[in-house]
Amino acid sequence: MRVRVKLIANYMKLLPPGTKGNTVELEVAAGATIGAVLMPLGVPLDDSTVLLLNGYQAEADALLSEGDVITAFSAIAGG
Repeated sequence: MRVRVKLIANYMKLLPPGTKGNTVELEVAAGATIGAVLMPLGVPLDDSTVLLLNGYQAEADALLSEGDVITAFSAIAGG
């Protein structure tokens, strides 16, 4: 199945070489999770990363469906 991965700000450098913009479309196995897709890209899967699935906050173990959009960016501490 196909999903899109959108990496924002400093995570954009983790996209595969040749990616235009901040989004890449990937072929993943049925039953894949957000973490399984992002780990090979080197996206940190800890509290330093905000994960969204189709615009809603999600956890790394969330299951993916055809056409889903995963967005990841660094959590920013405010004051």
